[in-house]
Formats: sequence, structure tokens, C-alpha cells
Amino acid sequence: MIATTTTYFKAFKIKKISDITPKELTRRFRILALKYHPDRGGTSIKFTFVADAYSYLKKLMKEHIKKETKKFYNRDFLYYGDGSIYDTKKGRWVKLKGAKLKFDIPKGK
Repeated sequence: MIATTTTYFKAFKIKKISDITPKELTRRFRILALKYHPDRGGTSIKFTFVADAYSYLKKLMKEHIKKETKKFYNRDFLYYGDGSIYDTKKGRWVKLKGAKLKFDIPKGK
């Protein structure tokens, strides 16, 4: 199977990376991984394809979040609604436990 980026998007049923949240991307990956896992009746080729697609889309998601964060907030981190922070320098999510987030959103120019 020849994998292209369009087939990756079709596998996860999205048109562009900004249409989906990181949690939704992970949820869809888990569903597809269970569906195509070799121990559950799938083939290793399809399972590898899903894993590669997830890896590629996750990388795109991180780049998209970093770009949007810099564009709108001019910061190196992004607050997310569930109380977690995406640190663009480290490239990972950090979960805040019991913290109440208060921050100022810059006004439009």
C-alpha cells in the first residue's frame, strides 16, 4: 500500500488538521488500532499504516498548535480547556492538577 498524506487524512476522516483536537485524534487512533490490530483479526500492514498515519498527524497537530499559539498569543505555551498546557518548546502536554488558570488574552491589533 502506497501511503500518501491524503490517505492519512482519509483514514482518520478529517479534511484538515485544524478540524480536530488532540484528544479526538488520539481517540480515533485507538479505535482504528483496535480494529486493525493483528491479534484482533486485522493485518499487520493495516495496523502499521494506522500507526504511521497517527505519527504523521500528531506531528502536524503539534506544528499547527505551535503556529497558532505564536500567531494569536505570542507565547511559548497554550492553555487548553481541560486544564492542561501545551509547551511548544518541549513539544508536549503538561497536565495541571487543581490549578485555576487565569490569564489575559491579548486584544486584536
